[in-house]
Amino acid sequence: MRVTLFLVGFPEVIFENDDFLALNKPAGWFSIPAREPKTEDQVLTEWIKSTHQTDAWIIHRLDRFTSGIILFAKNQKAQRDGNLWFQNRKVKKTYQFLASPPPRLPAIQIREPVEGKPAQTLFEVIQKNDYAFFGKATPMTGRFHQIRAHAAAGGFPLLGDFKYDGKSTLLIKDEVIGFPRFCLHAFELQLPFGTFRAELPEDLTLLKGKIFA
Repeated sequence: MRVTLFLVGFPEVIFENDDFLALNKPAGWFSIPAREPKTEDQVLTEWIKSTHQTDAWIIHRLDRFTSGIILFAKNQKAQRDGNLWFQNRKVKKTYQFLASPPPRLPAIQIREPVEGKPAQTLFEVIQKNDYAFFGKATPMTGRFHQIRAHAAAGGFPLLGDFKYDGKSTLLIKDEVIGFPRFCLHAFELQLPFGTFRAELPEDLTLLKGKIFA
């Protein structure tokens, strides 16, 4: 039996004030318009403009198929402030993920350049079996595809991450589980004015339940 789970939802407001808007981004949505946009694209900046009647300035990005918490500024001053927080490492990001195979150690720190620049990520095992593991990733730097690249470099690419040789399926107890997107979720964002979380989305919760049933 083959099981493939991918549910596309709508953004959820986690926090909002006069300067900032934190959203729970569903997988499949673009943070900002693509370089070659299509009419069917779902874009967070456009959704914010239509639902909140305000422009949105990007502070950091999530890949299209990464779900989870993302911060936007509602004015240019707030964007400058937010950019400085990220540049000066006053922000801590925590991600959750599913990957395979499980590592031997409960925690692994990967220090390997990404795009020729120094990069560092801490990976921690939360739950594992013989097939895969559910973990937490804390990037110490903010490079493009850093967690995905470092997971692959550590020998445990994210499930569904075809770009970095992640497995497209797992066979568990005669059930083939398919991964239509890479299993990465931005779980927590610690900012100078507060800490905000986006719980694991339904598609990854269902996949996690299948793996560890």
